[in-house]
Amino acid sequence: MSEAVDIITQAIQRAVESGVRKALNVYEATNRRLLSVKEAATYLSLSERELYNMMANHQLRAVRHGRRTMFDIRDLDTWIERNKV
Repeated sequence: MSEAVDIITQAIQRAVESGVRKALNVYEATNRRLLSVKEAATYLSLSERELYNMMANHQLRAVRHGRRTMFDIRDLDTWIERNKV
């Protein structure tokens, strides 16, 4: 009986964690929403220079905080979807 309770408890914990991640816009792959230029370049398999060019040409939006430039992973996913052939 306690084994069944453990299985149910684990399933509930996974469901709650998934719901919290979704509510906070946190992706499981990165555990956060904003990526650095280097991380975003790796995520898209592009160079950092290409990301800066895309940002300058308004093809991709970025978040600025002081001198830091970061990319919202949702914008990166949208870019991927728009550019599928």
